[in-house]
Amino acid sequence: MKKLELYGGDGYDYSAENGKYEVKAKVTKGFTKLSEARAYYESLNEAKAIWDITTIPELLECHTLA
Repeated sequence: MKKLELYGGDGYDYSAENGKYEVKAKVTKGFTKLSEARAYYESLNEAKAIWDITTIPELLECHTLA
């Protein structure tokens, strides 16, 4: 069975709580609160990425199956 491994990303330090966020996995889901996006992201057990798309799209965190 494959497990999730951190691939990379800029982290969450520079992102505000309110903004535009996308969690991309099998399904892409949009959020306006970082805390909600992170909670959903952390609940997924599949290849996934979380993006801050408020201004310039920035990859916050990404996990792949290895």
